[in-house]
Amino acid sequence: MRLIYASLLAFCLLIPDILSAQAPSMNETIMATFEKVLRKKRDEWSKSNFNSIILVPDAGLKQAVVFSQLKTTSFDSIALLLTAQDKARKFLYFSPAPVDTVMNNGEVQIKFPTGGFSYIEEKELANNLTFKGDTIIYKTDSAKSVKYPGSYGIRIMDDKEVTRSINSRLSYAWYLPEDYEYLSYTCNKKGYWQRKGSLIHFVGDFDENNFLFDIRFRKKHAQPTILQGRKVDFTKTIQVNGDHVDVFINDAQKEDGDIISLNLNGEWIIKGLVVSKAGAKIVVPLIHKKNYLVMHAENLGSIPPNTASMQINDGAKVHQIILNSDAGKSEGILFTRP
Repeated sequence: MRLIYASLLAFCLLIPDILSAQAPSMNETIMATFEKVLRKKRDEWSKSNFNSIILVPDAGLKQAVVFSQLKTTSFDSIALLLTAQDKARKFLYFSPAPVDTVMNNGEVQIKFPTGGFSYIEEKELANNLTFKGDTIIYKTDSAKSVKYPGSYGIRIMDDKEVTRSINSRLSYAWYLPEDYEYLSYTCNKKGYWQRKGSLIHFVGDFDENNFLFDIRFRKKHAQPTILQGRKVDFTKTIQVNGDHVDVFINDAQKEDGDIISLNLNGEWIIKGLVVSKAGAKIVVPLIHKKNYLVMHAENLGSIPPNTASMQINDGAKVHQIILNSDAGKSEGILFTRP
């Protein structure tokens, strides 16, 4: 099994304490912690070439603190190139300190000693996010937004020809605030993903370049006590191992015209279902570790309250449950995954 880089994990495990610090300056706390990790891991990192990026959004998704390390043991010197569009970049920390700054064709070259450099940067995040319903989408730059022809996204180095001449790889990570959860994360290049709680980590194959990431997440849905003005009572908790359950819904007694809707994790997945003896089968996706399904009565039928019999197949067992809902109360089921 591939393991998350020890240095990356060691640093990310400190992030919750860093972000909750009430010290005079959160940035000072971040820099002190980051520098400690850098000193501890410098000898280990010097044995290989890589570009490592850790992005930590703030709780409001307005800004992100970005931790970057570039190790280039094959070169006598290395520089961070800043274009005219990069003038607004806000750097909080460099390690080691730059040795020189040179202007060349409108670009600024910040030069560092042999072996590479690390830095902390504060970036605006809100403009890079797209919202679709409650899904939040982050994408890295496309080819259209990059100055250099043939280069796009995240690059191990700006010069593609130089990149081909060294044995290097990208390490890219996100650490979400605790109130958010990942829905999906993909990359256009070869490599492998790992996940540990709020941390996701991608390691690209050697000499891959021009990485485009698509990271989707959402704010966690708290288990509701009220839904559309009605009290919610969760009558059953089911532990499942899979990512979905098959649910057969019918009226096991007398058909009386009951009409129901089903709400899964805050979204209506079924609206206006007539509960009949013939029944209906639906697939309920369980994408979170904790999921809730609420039955909402759209009418009262001829024999209140609305009643539905549910046979829930989790792949290992069939659970038989009856839910009741009326104008004042809805009943629901909780699904938990390991």
